[in-house]
Amino acid sequence: MHLKRYLCTGLISSMMLVTSSLGIQAKSTSTLHIELTGGLGTAEIMTDEEITYPVDGGDDSFSFDKGTQLKITIHSKYGIDSVQDDSSVLKQNGKKIEKISGKDYTFTYKTQDMDTNLTVNLTEMHSRFKITSITTDENGEVMPGCVKYGCVTKSFYEEADENIEEAIKLAQENGLESDYQILESDDNGVLQSNDFIKGTYIIEKMDDEDETEPFELIVTRNKDIPYTYIRLNNGYEFSSDKSGTVKMIESNQYIKSATRIILKNKNDKLVEDNGTFKIKMLDSEGKVLKSYKNDYLKTDKKGYISMYDGVRWISTFTLKKGMCILPVVLPDGDYKIVKADLKDVCLKTFDFKISSNTISGLDGDSQPISNTVLQVKGN
Repeated sequence: MHLKRYLCTGLISSMMLVTSSLGIQAKSTSTLHIELTGGLGTAEIMTDEEITYPVDGGDDSFSFDKGTQLKITIHSKYGIDSVQDDSSVLKQNGKKIEKISGKDYTFTYKTQDMDTNLTVNLTEMHSRFKITSITTDENGEVMPGCVKYGCVTKSFYEEADENIEEAIKLAQENGLESDYQILESDDNGVLQSNDFIKGTYIIEKMDDEDETEPFELIVTRNKDIPYTYIRLNNGYEFSSDKSGTVKMIESNQYIKSATRIILKNKNDKLVEDNGTFKIKMLDSEGKVLKSYKNDYLKTDKKGYISMYDGVRWISTFTLKKGMCILPVVLPDGDYKIVKADLKDVCLKTFDFKISSNTISGLDGDSQPISNTVLQVKGN
């Protein structure tokens, strides 16, 4: 009797050990690395038991049971560019977590069977400018330019009798590093400044044979959000984009830009829809221009435009992933999108204007291109 009891007790103990061992394996953990990069912000992780872990911004690591459902909240100052799981952008409810403008954003995340990395790319706000310099040679070929600019606080510029080089010397001797910058374009003709603090600066080309006029860069702040713009001597102003960067194009002569049609929503985000459309040309009174013709562009009796791409005449144009580059350079004037047949969205704006010397950048062949944005409904 005693022997049986000992055997039973030993068997039960063994089963408990095995069960305990299996329980430990079932609750094995994985490590979640989470890193905040770019702009200003913090984050916090909350488990389904409402236990909170703060994320301070570095490469923080946390261990959880595999398959744990987490609620991650990001507190950002200017928004979120994207949240990436290793190399791909995470999705929430079928939509990618990117270009989030809200300051607080919460999403759910389930830990994996292996260690994983989450990278939160926070939106950066800047106060700077970017110049793309292009030059046209005798054969009409467009190529990147090589330029050098000096930037200095306006007070030093006035003290130096409006001599940019002397003003920079004064700033170097008597000012702060934030009072001046000397910038040169790269191999692609792109020159981009560092961030400026609040104030007014003079931007002038150095080693300038053509003696181009200087211009002002004004940096203001409204509730800690920088607003930057450039003011030319004639009073014309270039405002910054949403990131706080003023973009300009410098060219040695009159430029003709190709037109790139882009679909965007009310939040200025690209809408990657596909479809087709036609275009009508309008006269100065807004009426459809009929029977217009040159070597590469013509309108029919109803005003529909056809463009010659070197092989054939095209009257229906195709949008792919929200963009379409028209095959010819349009003359200055007013135009209207008609018969737009898009897959998932509808247009809200149809009219657009073409103006020479309006350049958004260079295409893959280093040719000037201008973006024409059409807003879609909703989204």
